[in-house]
Amino acid sequence: MTRSPRDLAQQKIQLRKQQESLLRDLLTVVDALDHAADHWHQADSSQPSAQSPAQGQPDPEAPLPQWQRWRQWLGQCPLVAPAPLAPPPTDALTDVVASARQGIDLIRDSMLTVLSQHQIVPLPARGHPFDPNQMHALGQRVDTTCDPNTVVQEVVRGYRWQDRVLREAQVIVAVPPSQD
Repeated sequence: MTRSPRDLAQQKIQLRKQQESLLRDLLTVVDALDHAADHWHQADSSQPSAQSPAQGQPDPEAPLPQWQRWRQWLGQCPLVAPAPLAPPPTDALTDVVASARQGIDLIRDSMLTVLSQHQIVPLPARGHPFDPNQMHALGQRVDTTCDPNTVVQEVVRGYRWQDRVLREAQVIVAVPPSQD
């Protein structure tokens, strides 16, 4: 049974709509990976360096507080078993955070590579003039460092698929200071 050109055109339109729906769903996964990557980058940058004392650990140069002097004294007493001290700080937490950050970055990069192979590319937004055809303004912010009507924050990244906008970027746009 042969199909009419009209049926084939409608089938092609339906297939494209299904593809767009799937791709939009995948963009939510990319958004989650972006949030995870941001989280792990912040956690990695907030880890104490090897040269500084670990957070929560006493400075060896500082005098001991009263309760720690009591603890030392009781530990020297033969009738009282010394309380176990916390293990010395290690780099294990720093290694876990760095490893998690690298893992999320690898997954995110591979997902973006797969999307780009299917002609899905992010829309440039931050620092560019606001374009209502590709962006949705969520709000405005007074910003004297850039021209008015320039995107100062990208809340949700937008994407283009082939020749059309797959998802608009959701942005905050700069406005000049009020002249009151």
